[in-house]
Amino acid sequence: MFYPVNKSPSDWQQYTLVLPAVSVGNVGQLAVDLLISTLELKKTGFIYHESILPLVGNDPFVNTVPTSCTLVTSCEVYEDRDKKLVVIQQRAPLIKGKKSFFVSWLAAWIKEQKFKQVVIVTSSYSHERLDTQLSGSQFRYLASRQAELVEGDKFEKLKWQKLEKRDGLAATAPSENDDTNVGATVYIPGGGIAKALYKECYSDVAMIVMLTFCSEGDNAQDAINIMNHLNEWLHLVEPKVSKLKQSVSIPWKLPVSWKLMFGSPVDRTLFH
Repeated sequence: MFYPVNKSPSDWQQYTLVLPAVSVGNVGQLAVDLLISTLELKKTGFIYHESILPLVGNDPFVNTVPTSCTLVTSCEVYEDRDKKLVVIQQRAPLIKGKKSFFVSWLAAWIKEQKFKQVVIVTSSYSHERLDTQLSGSQFRYLASRQAELVEGDKFEKLKWQKLEKRDGLAATAPSENDDTNVGATVYIPGGGIAKALYKECYSDVAMIVMLTFCSEGDNAQDAINIMNHLNEWLHLVEPKVSKLKQSVSIPWKLPVSWKLMFGSPVDRTLFH
């Protein structure tokens, strides 16, 4: 269930929702970390659901000051009213056997809130790629029927590449506006709930799945790359042009928690 920080209800009908799927390399969660940290999003509530493993820890977005220490839970919701953006960060995996239960609840909640559009950020096993996917950009996207109607032209102008659909293990040509076999043709191994939620919302929610092929390891750059694509579309962060004006980059603010990913000392304020 969603529990708001303030008791007053929120009207998110004109908002974009961005959420991660817990997937290979945790790319979705790392990407959402970047978004929350860079935009300094404010926590607006949290999601408590019996399908998500319980977790409590030090808030990764406020501990730049050693004396500042607050707690976070398994799944929290952040908001930016100026940019009309809502972001979910899920920090713990789902309990085995509870995936369908959570997807059903999440899809119903998304439809109840009537978001303008929903973006799922995920990843897929690189060793499951087709031969045609081995070279070139490792970024792919999927768009539901409603998303194609509203944003399809923008994706074409951005030259984004759709995820190749499959029938079994063989690649097939995408079949537009066909929701009868969405589950049979979408193949996202290692992608967590992305496929199930996409299928659940395909017909009546403007939903976009953004993913990259990757393996387990240091996936920070994968997260940055996928957020660069998101920013290319939604223009959430102002690009930075080098002094020589030869390159353009996005000034993503890395959360301080990223320093702890590979064995750095734990922040001792957690235990004070």
